[in-house]
Amino acid sequence: MTTPDSRVIIVGAGVFGLSTALWLARSGYKNVTIFDRQPYDRNFYDPADGCDSASADINKIFRATYGTKEHSQDLAFEARDIWLQWNKEIRESDPSALPPGLTPEDELLTVCGLYNLADGDEMIDFYKTSLSSVEATAPKGFRDLQFVKGNAHDEERAWKLGAEWGRKYHNFDHFNNNATNGFLDAASGVTLADKACVYARYLCEKAGVRFVLGKPHGELEQLITEQSGASKKVTGIRTRDGQSHSADLVVVACGPWTAHVVPEAHRSVEATMGTLMFIDIPEDRKDIREKFHPKNMPIWRFLRGEGDGAYEGGSFPITKEGRVKFGFRARKFTNFQDHPTQNNLRLSTPRTKYSPKPINTVPLYGLSLMKQVIGGMFPELAEIGFTDSRLCWYTDSIDNEFVIDYVPGYSDSLFICTGGSGHGFKFLPVLGKYVKNQLERKSDRFTPFWKWRQVEAGKNCNGLEEGENGPREMRKLQLAKPEHDFKFDSESAAGLPGRIQKGALGQKENSRL
Repeated sequence: MTTPDSRVIIVGAGVFGLSTALWLARSGYKNVTIFDRQPYDRNFYDPADGCDSASADINKIFRATYGTKEHSQDLAFEARDIWLQWNKEIRESDPSALPPGLTPEDELLTVCGLYNLADGDEMIDFYKTSLSSVEATAPKGFRDLQFVKGNAHDEERAWKLGAEWGRKYHNFDHFNNNATNGFLDAASGVTLADKACVYARYLCEKAGVRFVLGKPHGELEQLITEQSGASKKVTGIRTRDGQSHSADLVVVACGPWTAHVVPEAHRSVEATMGTLMFIDIPEDRKDIREKFHPKNMPIWRFLRGEGDGAYEGGSFPITKEGRVKFGFRARKFTNFQDHPTQNNLRLSTPRTKYSPKPINTVPLYGLSLMKQVIGGMFPELAEIGFTDSRLCWYTDSIDNEFVIDYVPGYSDSLFICTGGSGHGFKFLPVLGKYVKNQLERKSDRFTPFWKWRQVEAGKNCNGLEEGENGPREMRKLQLAKPEHDFKFDSESAAGLPGRIQKGALGQKENSRL
């Protein structure tokens, strides 16, 4: 039984590890240590400085619209209150009291809005159910902050909320010949991912969490296990410097590397890659920088079609440094490699700019579709072209719900906390509160969703049933040539072609979270 006296080691200092450690320490756990191979105390989660975890990013979406998933909606609203409290704490802090990498001007959550768009004149079911759920179950007043596109009454309400929202309501009227449906959500916004992790780590340290960061002393080599009859027990970890560290409980929160540490999880979670592209706006293009400022531009996401050629992606407002980020997730790619220690086991394995075999490009499949959408939406950006890219590796579960539970067969000594499925970051301030319940075996509303589960034969399991023979495997894909393909040609700059029909090729992703 895990108690505040238990010695807890957490492997991984991303969102899941940080939030878990913070809530354990604030609840009286006296011996919590996080290990991570990244020197986050020196690189501050900067994705341009060697960081390749999904948590280490310039920005992430905050939203609380989840269709019929009321438990996720409510968790997001709970997190939102703490995000805004963190903003207040940072804003009112003396600069000398903040950790390196943060200033009082940094706003971890900027409520700039989120425009949910989809192809066609009639609102898609996911958007309908999201609005209905917010109206029926969300805290009072939040439904008043959502404005349906093309609804004259909602347009009037948006202007009454403020001129900023009235203007944002019409930001995308020109796109797709205005044949789009959706709604503007003025309760949503953008989080500064890297700075949020810096602040969460700072709060963890204040609460008494110990960090061991950087190679080789913070890098996991292996779990230390003992065999006891038919069961095993984890008694600690060994790091790359040869040191052993004892623990009563080891929590593996390694994101897409989780199944490499816990091979038993390879049919529960899978590393999948989303396509990120960036456009750095020149300083002398003040017109574009102003247009994409958060006061003028919300986050947006666009859904179109199913199957081969489907689109699910969007972009963020411009950062202070002048960078605009775009993402594509309609198809999430895999990269199968041999497991480093388990014979005859092949796992999807992250490959990034910082891997032993680095990669500095993206699959052409997603990039070509991105150029069509972005070229039609913002033709002025086609003149600049993409200036950078990133393969962002997520951890998909079989149903896009998190996997937060004890690993069977280890006598409650090994626990995994993973399965973010591309939507976990927003819960950073509050996730650990409910991870603690699972650790202490206190059932709550999340337990049925987060319990240990694996691929079931004959069922669609979010792509995990495919293995490496599926269409998403990277070795089957054509990769973009940055010097050529990052530029917009005349066809892509002209925008989207005709309506995409449901296709038999490719996979229908269950990622509309």
